[in-house]
Amino acid sequence: MPKIDFSNERVKANFKAFLFLLGIALVISGIWYSQRLVSVLEKKTAEAVQFRIKLLEESLNNPNSNTDIDFLFNEVIQNADYPLIYTDTENNPRSWRNIDPEIDNKSMDEFTHKDSLKLFNALKKIQEENAPIPIKYQNKIVLGYYYYGYPDVLYKLRRFPYLAIISALAFGLVGYIGFSYIKKSEQQFIWVGMAKETAHQLGTPLTSISGWLELLRLNNGLKETAIEEIQKDLQRLNKVANRFSKIGSRPTVKKADIIPIINNVVDYFNRRLPNIQKTVIIETNFKDQKLIANVNEDLFSWVLENLIKNAIDAMRSGVEGKIVIQAMKDVDKNELHIDIIDNGKGIPSKEKRKIFKPGFSTKKRGWGLGLSLAKRIIENYHGGRLILKETKNNKGSTFRISLKLQA
Repeated sequence: MPKIDFSNERVKANFKAFLFLLGIALVISGIWYSQRLVSVLEKKTAEAVQFRIKLLEESLNNPNSNTDIDFLFNEVIQNADYPLIYTDTENNPRSWRNIDPEIDNKSMDEFTHKDSLKLFNALKKIQEENAPIPIKYQNKIVLGYYYYGYPDVLYKLRRFPYLAIISALAFGLVGYIGFSYIKKSEQQFIWVGMAKETAHQLGTPLTSISGWLELLRLNNGLKETAIEEIQKDLQRLNKVANRFSKIGSRPTVKKADIIPIINNVVDYFNRRLPNIQKTVIIETNFKDQKLIANVNEDLFSWVLENLIKNAIDAMRSGVEGKIVIQAMKDVDKNELHIDIIDNGKGIPSKEKRKIFKPGFSTKKRGWGLGLSLAKRIIENYHGGRLILKETKNNKGSTFRISLKLQA
């Protein structure tokens, strides 16, 4: 069974939609089941009432019956657990049960105006629910009518759909507010991180240009070298600007050999490694002469730079750092894999699931954007995958980029 990649944005969206539809289905199923249960209980209640009333009627019509009429009336009919009102032929109440505790044990002579309203309102309500059951003498003369309602539990079950809908709406509202808050916080992290990343990306070449200009003022003999280095820094600035302009839009990808792209990024770092306060070696290992994939060179090289920067930052002091970038084909899956392997301090187990979230960083000066941005570029713009393949404490980490192999 193939493993589902829940880090993919499309999979996340589909999974959220599935959970939403599942929630709606569960609510509808619960409402349907409760209403079906209500219908069954209503039917059972009606059958029980009709049976008791008919039993009383038959006893009244049979003088030779040994049935204790008083017992049948007081214990069997009047002690039911549902509202019950017996009226004369003019629909004037004569006896009642389970209407209201304040009037159930009162006679009409003791009634206040408020009590009368309660009784007649209850009669009106149960008249709308069920047809009355007539009490006939000798199947000819109607002595009165029994009106009945339903047990209290049925009325509660009838309210269940409304409670379920209100609960679902409340849950949805709380979920929406929580999700909106999380998204807002995430966007805030992204915007702050983007601003800081932009300043960082632009800062290096700008500082370099300023330095070369100062040297030109002091020593005209460095003119050619300075011009050459300034041109490189300007190219770097153009590349940075180009990268940021492509974020948020759909960049163009085209077939390209990724080996020269990797080599260019490695060369860029090798020129700057002497300036850092760590001993780091970057090596490449390509098992094929060409590895063709659909990529946007500017954005893809940005991903590589972010991963290499993270690898350099992960190096332990006092230990010679080593970064190996290896690339190979996976013919069975028609993919190519680029592994960035370092021998740094590794990533703690509790932080593995957080490393790709915007705003999360283990570095004191980090803004938690590099890996999140890299993952977005690979998965959303290149249709590939970026994963933490392996990490061990004080032994290093391996990040893997997977792309579709092109002929």
